[in-house]
Amino acid sequence: MHHMAPHANLKAAKEAFVASLSGTSKLEIFAIVATISLSIVVCEHAKASKQHMVTRFALEMLLIIYPQLLICTGALPLWPTLFLLVLAASACCFWDIAHPYRAANPDLQGVGDLAGRRKSFVGIFRGALMAATCLCILAVDFRAFPRRYAKTEAYGTGYMDGGVGGVVLAAGLVSPAAGLAHQPPGGADGSDVKDGGTRWWRPPPLWRRLLNGLRAATVCWLLGLGRLVTTRAVDYQEHVGEYGVHWNFFWTIAVLALLGHAVALPPPLLAPVAIGLTLGHQAVLSWGGLGPWVMSEERGDDMISLNKEGIVSCVGFWALYLWGAALAHALHISVQPAVRDMRRRGSAASLKGGGGGGGGGSASDGGTSDAIAIAAPLVRWWAQFVLLDVLLWVAVAALEAKVEPISRRSCNAAYIVWIVAQCLAGMLPLALWQTLTCAASAVSTQRERHRDGCGAEGSSNGQAVDAVPEGHYGKRAPSWENVDAGTNSGSCVGDAEPPGLIPAISSFPSHSLRRNADEKTVSAAPLGGDTQMRMGKAGPHVLQAINSNQLAIFLAANLLTGAINLSLNTLQVADWPARALLGTYMTGVCGLALMLESRGWRFKL
Repeated sequence: MHHMAPHANLKAAKEAFVASLSGTSKLEIFAIVATISLSIVVCEHAKASKQHMVTRFALEMLLIIYPQLLICTGALPLWPTLFLLVLAASACCFWDIAHPYRAANPDLQGVGDLAGRRKSFVGIFRGALMAATCLCILAVDFRAFPRRYAKTEAYGTGYMDGGVGGVVLAAGLVSPAAGLAHQPPGGADGSDVKDGGTRWWRPPPLWRRLLNGLRAATVCWLLGLGRLVTTRAVDYQEHVGEYGVHWNFFWTIAVLALLGHAVALPPPLLAPVAIGLTLGHQAVLSWGGLGPWVMSEERGDDMISLNKEGIVSCVGFWALYLWGAALAHALHISVQPAVRDMRRRGSAASLKGGGGGGGGGSASDGGTSDAIAIAAPLVRWWAQFVLLDVLLWVAVAALEAKVEPISRRSCNAAYIVWIVAQCLAGMLPLALWQTLTCAASAVSTQRERHRDGCGAEGSSNGQAVDAVPEGHYGKRAPSWENVDAGTNSGSCVGDAEPPGLIPAISSFPSHSLRRNADEKTVSAAPLGGDTQMRMGKAGPHVLQAINSNQLAIFLAANLLTGAINLSLNTLQVADWPARALLGTYMTGVCGLALMLESRGWRFKL
C-alpha cells in the first residue's frame, strides 16, 4: 500500500494537469497553424535543388518540425516568428514569379496535380496536421507545453481542440464520399459534372459498403478496446471529461468509419447534409436538453451516461466529416475551369514565345509576365476560397454570439464551423504556393521546349510534344498536351489512396495503384488502355510519408507517449530537457514514417 500511494498521487496529479482548462484565443491558434503552412513554403523553396535524402530530411526537420516544437513549448516567440515567416514565404513566392525558369519544381508535375483528385497541398496539410497531433499528445504532459494549448474542459478553444477536429475533417477530405464525389468517368476535368454529378454518380452496392464499413469499424473498435484494457492494466492516467469513462477517440473513429463507408451521398448533397446535420445537432443540444446533460458532471450507471461525451459528440464529428468531403468536392470541381483556362494561357504563351529561342537577358522578364498570366486563373480560384473562409469565420462569430460558445466536448455547431474555417485557412497558403510553382513549372517547360526546337516541330506535325526538360531529380516535367493525363484518366495524382486515420477511398477502387519510395505509378486501365504516368511526390517527404501512413504513425505515437509517461515523471522534467526529449521523439516518429514509405508498407483500414 505504501508503494501504491505515490503512484496514485502521481496519477491524480497528471490527470489534474490536463483538466479544467479554458484554452486560448482563436487568433493565437490561427497564428500557430499559419506558422506551419508558411514554414512548409519556406522549406520547399530552401530544398528545391537538394537531391540527397539525408539533406532533405534534415532541412524538413529543421525548418518545419523543430520550429513547431519550439513554438508549442514557448521557446520561440509566436508573433515575431510568424512575421518573419510571412516575409520569407512572400519572398519565396515573388522569387517563383520573377524567376520561373529557376523556380520550376518538377515534383509538382505541373497543373495536372491540381486537376487530379488528390491535391498535393491537401496531402501536405494532412501530413502536417498529423505531425502536430503526434507532437502535442506527448508535449501536453510536460510543463513546457502551455496549459492554454491543451484541450479545454467544456467550452473554449485550445490548440489541441483544433487537432482533434482537424483529424476528422482531414479524413473527410479523402473519404469514400469525397472519392466518389469527383470520379466522373472520362470527365474528371469537369466536363461531365454540369448537373452537379448526379448523372454519373453510381455508388457501390450497399452490401459492399456495409462490409467495408464493418471491417474498418471492427479494427477501430479493437484498437479502442486494446487502449482501454492496457490503460486500466497499467493504471494509466485518464481524462474522463474528454470522452467518458470507457470511450476513446478510436471508438469515435470506428463510428465514422462505418458511416463513412455505408452512407453514400450524391455529390450535390454533401454540403447541404453537412450543414443540416450541423444545425440539427445544435438544435438538439440547445433546445432538446442534450447540451446541459453533456456538460454536467453527473453520470448514471448505464453505459450511455458513463460515456455521454463520446457518444453525443459522434453526431457532430460525423457532420464535420461530411464537411471535409464537401470541401474536397468543391475544391476539385471548381479548379477544373481554372485549369482549362491556365492551359489555354500556357498554349498562348508558348505560341507567342515560339520564336524567342534560347535564354537571354530578357528571358526573366518574359518569363515573369508569362508566369503571372498563366497563374491568374488559379489565383482567382484560390481567392474564391479565401472569401469562403472569411464567411466561415463570420459564421463562427455569429454562432458564438447568438447560439453557444465553441465546445469540443459536445462538438457543437460553433466548433464544427471553426474547425472548417481553421483548416481551410491552413490549406490556403499551401494552395497558393502550389499554384505559383505550377505556373513557374509551366513557363519553364515551354521555354525549354522552344529552346530545343520541339515546339515548332510538334506544331508542324500536329502531334503532342513529349520532349520536356529534366527536373531536379531526373524526372521529366509534363507538357501542356499531357497536363490533364491524370484528370482525364481519373487517376489519383496528388495523394494516391492515402490511408487516413479514418478509412479513405481504398474500398472504391477505380484504378490500380502501385507505389514505391520516391514515385508512384498510376494506371488507368479500367477506363481503357494501358497508359501510365509516373508521378513524383510534391511537398516535404516527411509530411507526405506521414500522410501515407497516418494510422500506423498515430498508433506509434500513442505507444511512445504511453511508454515515456510510464518511464518518468513528466511533471518534473525541466523545459529544455523536455524539448530535447520531444525532439528525439519527433525524429523517431518522422523517421518511422519515412522507413515505412521507403519500403512501400501501408497500414490502412
